[in-house]
Amino acid sequence: MLGSLRRRRVIALLAVVSALVLAVSAYAYFTSTGSGTGSATVGSSTAFTVNVAASTGGPLYPGAGTVSFNYTVTNPSTGHQNLSATTATVASSGGNITEGSPAVAVAGCLSSWFTAVNTAPTPLPQNLAGGATSSGGSVAVTMQDSGTSQDPCQGHTPNITVNAS
Repeated sequence: MLGSLRRRRVIALLAVVSALVLAVSAYAYFTSTGSGTGSATVGSSTAFTVNVAASTGGPLYPGAGTVSFNYTVTNPSTGHQNLSATTATVASSGGNITEGSPAVAVAGCLSSWFTAVNTAPTPLPQNLAGGATSSGGSVAVTMQDSGTSQDPCQGHTPNITVNAS
């Protein structure tokens, strides 16, 4: 009887050990590593759109008169863009003013006889969201008296270029 009791204990012990081995093997796993690569496309900047309102004042004469106009700057893109500066210049070709579209040079009417004073939109810089528009920009144009004949400018309308960056 003692032998049969030991055998039962040994069998019971083997059964428990077997169950533990099976339980541990059921939770066994392999380790591994892996990686993948994705990409993201970054957009490009889009040129600002400068919208110029109709001019007021004038006409210009040598040393007298001022023509003014307001303008806005629009960010036509879908992302934010930084508006850091605006400038206004008298358009010229070969030192002569240009007028019209397409621009045609007016022979003998010097662009240096004109001044375009820019008042930029405030505040600058501006972080313009996609589709946003700044306001408050203006330009005042005057004609200097050169002390010489400025007859070639009579009846002409100098182009003024407003740039935004």
